[in-house]
Amino acid sequence: MKKLKDFFIPYKGLSIGIHKYNFIVNDKFFEEIEYSEFSKGSLMADLNLEKQERMIILHFSIKGSVEVQCDRCLEVMDFPVDIVETLYVKFGDNKEDETDEILILPESEYQIDISRLINEYITLAMPIRHVHGDDENGVSLCNADALKKLEELSERHTIDPRWEKLKNIKLD
Repeated sequence: MKKLKDFFIPYKGLSIGIHKYNFIVNDKFFEEIEYSEFSKGSLMADLNLEKQERMIILHFSIKGSVEVQCDRCLEVMDFPVDIVETLYVKFGDNKEDETDEILILPESEYQIDISRLINEYITLAMPIRHVHGDDENGVSLCNADALKKLEELSERHTIDPRWEKLKNIKLD
């Protein structure tokens, strides 16, 4: 976690107003995050921290790409990421008010760890299924050899005749 010290923002000494921060999210970032779904990526995270009397508003803008494995052809691909999120940080001990958009920090805290939030936003922005897109002609950009092999394997798949007979049963 030593490398992620840049992602800690001490807010106690900040004046009221907007403060801008830029973070580079790359392979080293993902290596330092425990249980990260990604190991490689190249992203820029821009943060506008708006400090008010009793609250902080964090405006995130994260753009770039992360490396994922295609679920269809198993090739590695860069998946584009474009995230805009807002988080409200309140101070107090009442954890019951905490939601996805509101984070409650104890009054004794003096800094906030942005790395956990950035990783969480990237993870939640990813679709469940990672698949290469199609080109302008509607042809898949997946590995052609892998798709051909999948097609061959699906053709060889025969259905057990006992299951075929069950399809003919009519239930009224």
